[in-house]
Amino acid sequence: MTWGIIGAMTSEIALLESQMSNVKKEVVSGLTYQIGKIRGKDVVLCCSEIGKVNAAMCAQTLALRYRVDFMINTGVAGCTCDDLGVLDIVLSQDLVFHDFDWALQEKYHPHTSKFPGDPGLIALAQRALEQMPQRKFQYKLGRIATGDIFVDDEALRNSIIERTHPDCVEMEGAAIALVAYSNQIPCLVVRSMSDNANGDAGMSFDTFEKIAADHSAKLLLSMLELA
Repeated sequence: MTWGIIGAMTSEIALLESQMSNVKKEVVSGLTYQIGKIRGKDVVLCCSEIGKVNAAMCAQTLALRYRVDFMINTGVAGCTCDDLGVLDIVLSQDLVFHDFDWALQEKYHPHTSKFPGDPGLIALAQRALEQMPQRKFQYKLGRIATGDIFVDDEALRNSIIERTHPDCVEMEGAAIALVAYSNQIPCLVVRSMSDNANGDAGMSFDTFEKIAADHSAKLLLSMLELA
């Protein structure tokens, strides 16, 4: 079984990269894929760079070239719910686009506007979280909304909440989930909160991005150990 893992920024894959052994690197369409092992599991790790198109391109390469059995997207997000805060985690119950007409998505391929997280991967992540020693952050199973914009404006934040009811917002997850769904690959998106997607988001992101990224990555390491 091969695990395909995507992070949008180098900070989101740095910890995972440091844990890889027997690494072979390949460049495909300008992106570097690292093939190796983490915790004894076969892994293909990639930094997709930011945005939906880059993320989808990376996910499709994992599906077609590397034929991964599982697809995980790890990284950070802006919190849009009241029951979590900075450095807490959202596991993808489902993912949606906040900048795409849902009716059009349902009319054309892939004929759905909501992309569910895989139940088996969700259960594995929950088990890993519950077994983490001295875990100081909370987590929930929730909705992740994706769009090609860094949300740092209160009016935009409120608009996204009103339209899509997410627990957090980010820029890649739903695109990866769409590709996984289209290729029938079990998928999970893990997001650690780096900010609250409001007017203070930029400052909060700069302060907490690396810590939040490592929270997500540590969860993946635990999942690989348990898998």
